[in-house]
Amino acid sequence: MNKNYIYENNRVKQRTSTGFYNLSADKVALEYYLEKIDKKSMKFSSDLAKLNYLIEHDYYIDLLAMYSEEFINAMINKVKSYNFKFDSYMACQKFYDSYALKTYDRKYYLETFPQRCLVVALYLGQKNEAIVIKYLEVLLTRQFQPATPTFLNSGKKNSGELVSCFLLDINDSLNSINYNLSTAMQLSKIGGGVALNLSNLRARGESVRGIENVSRGIIPVMKLLEDAFSYVDQLGQRPGAGAVYLNIFHADVLEFLDTKKINADEKARIQTLSLGLVIPDKFMQLCKDNDELCLFYPHSVYKEYSMRLDEIDMTKMYDELIANKNVQYKKIHARDMLKKITNTQFESGYPYMVFIDQANRKH
Repeated sequence: MNKNYIYENNRVKQRTSTGFYNLSADKVALEYYLEKIDKKSMKFSSDLAKLNYLIEHDYYIDLLAMYSEEFINAMINKVKSYNFKFDSYMACQKFYDSYALKTYDRKYYLETFPQRCLVVALYLGQKNEAIVIKYLEVLLTRQFQPATPTFLNSGKKNSGELVSCFLLDINDSLNSINYNLSTAMQLSKIGGGVALNLSNLRARGESVRGIENVSRGIIPVMKLLEDAFSYVDQLGQRPGAGAVYLNIFHADVLEFLDTKKINADEKARIQTLSLGLVIPDKFMQLCKDNDELCLFYPHSVYKEYSMRLDEIDMTKMYDELIANKNVQYKKIHARDMLKKITNTQFESGYPYMVFIDQANRKH
């Protein structure tokens, strides 16, 4: 019998006689996949023997120096008492693809999900046995799932940091772009997801050193970031994760959203980078009033006011910016922008949206 878990997983979408998904095929896919994993898993005489091996061969830090052997054995037995089983093929595949420890040649698996939970609990417990027991309970009953860097790196000898999210602000200069590109790669290397605010970069067609129509806008910077995150993949175990945010009043916002269109030109299409919009109250008011939305060219704003686009309170200064003949902008109907956001979200799941004025009021 050909035990093809991919085929069985695809059969889930085939409707049964009741008109519902064929969920029994998922259970079969899970069974076949676990058989494959078992064949590719290194075997040990006991879980304690495995722990000793992984410490001696520099896969784990010395967890045995933090706790007594008696306590470790008790925790191993406690883990077994939960009798953990994956509920679905996709959950199982995600763990073994992205989290489970592998041999250095990447040929064999060294952990199961319960064993990873045990190591996480022992590491985070930091010699406090009561905390270890509590962590094990919430992890194995799935009441709580740590952030990816914490779950992935805890207890490992070669690991990144345990923190997950960083925010960088790019200023309108090549030095700032280069610096933040390097910083994003370094943060990604240690396991962090990185978001970058592009709102202060000049738009496509703005002047550089007084020469008009030479700025290439934000899209090339996004392409650089996407390639950087794809390159820095955290020891091959977790793809680099990055997001870029743009103020909705930025003149490049339409091109920004178009990068996620299915039929976008490959030179402009963004496949793996996440997108987000920074939305001040003023935009929602313009939608409510059924008014036009002016998209500003950030460099022209900076030359007039010595303020970056993200530093401007649009509720207070929007009309003044429009009235200033030296500030460049283009128009789109506010509700058309809202429709575009909705369509883009329907196609791709993006953009994320941060209602910045509300966030600032609450924090």
